[in-house]
This record gives sequence, C-alpha cells and structure tokens, in this order.
Amino acid sequence: MQSDPEIAEQQWLTALSAGDESALRRIFDRHYALLLGDIYRIIPDENTCQDLAQEVFVELWRKRAELDIHTSLRAYLRRAAVNRALNHLKASRRLALDESVEQLHVADESEREIAEKADRDSMEKALHAAIDALPEKCRLVFSLSRFEHLSHREISEKLGISVKTIENQITKAMKLLRQALARHADLSPVVILALKYWWGM
Repeated sequence: MQSDPEIAEQQWLTALSAGDESALRRIFDRHYALLLGDIYRIIPDENTCQDLAQEVFVELWRKRAELDIHTSLRAYLRRAAVNRALNHLKASRRLALDESVEQLHVADESEREIAEKADRDSMEKALHAAIDALPEKCRLVFSLSRFEHLSHREISEKLGISVKTIENQITKAMKLLRQALARHADLSPVVILALKYWWGM
C-alpha cells in the first residue's frame, strides 16, 4: 500500500506530465537537498553540486511527457543525479587529459623549433666559413653570382674577365664549398643536403 507521500508524488508526476509547473516546484522542494547530498559524495564541490542537481530537474521537466518511472521518484532522481555526476567527472578527466596532450604537443613543437633554429644557425655558420675560405677571386665571383644575383655576363663586365673564366670560378667555388661542408661532421645530413640544394651543389 502506498504511503501518503508516495501518493502525493504520483499526483505530482501526473500533473507534471500535463505541464503543471507547480508540480515541478513541489518535486524540487522535496528532493533538491537530497540530490545535493547524493552528488556531493561523488563531487565534493558545492557549486558543481548545485549546477548538476538543477540540471536533473531541468531534464525532468524536458522529459515530462514521456516519463515512465517504475521505481520511486526518489530512486529515479537519485540515479539521474549520480549518472550526471559520473558523466561530469568523466568529461572533466577527458578535458584534463586533452589539455595534457596539448601541452605535450606544444612542448614538442617548441623543441622542434629550437632544433630547426640550431640547424639553420649551423648551416649559416658553416656556409659563411666555407665561403670566407675560398680564394679571393673565386670568392668574389661566387658572391656576385649568389648574393647579388648578377649574370655571368654582368660579372664579366664588372670584373673585366671572360664569361668562360666566370663559369670556371663558380665551378671551382662549388667544388671547394662541397669539400669544406663535407668536413663539417657536426652538421646533420639534413643540413648538408639543404646546403647542397640551396647552392645548386
């Protein structure tokens, strides 16, 4: 035999399914504090408990027309509150994991950028050292060709030497640079490959 509170709650549920907001208020007043306690055992944070408990009643109102409660209303609401609390915990942990993964990604990106900068610095240092070590005329011709982007004929006119001599000097420069860079054991193969590609070596 149902007790008076249970009968009253059945009446409230009937009224609730018909869209009676006062029925929701009566259910809220009777069960809200109990749900706070249920949720607090899982998530000991008052603000979160209040938010989740209120969400249970919002969902109860949203599903009012399709409610099919076979247990007591108290048991139904408690299960809904516990499930919401557990889902909140899972989402929070997933978010924390995603943030950790993102932090690792950022750290990896930073390490890669540092490594790339170190490679560029090594490349420039090795390149300039190799160019500085070229014979004077060879270095001059090479610099006019690669840094000032002059054509062979323009260099020939500027220096008063034949185009054939310009071609020979550039070929010599590239050979010497290739040999010089090959002696840089501290350069990674990637850097050496980049230098060769950069200068057409």
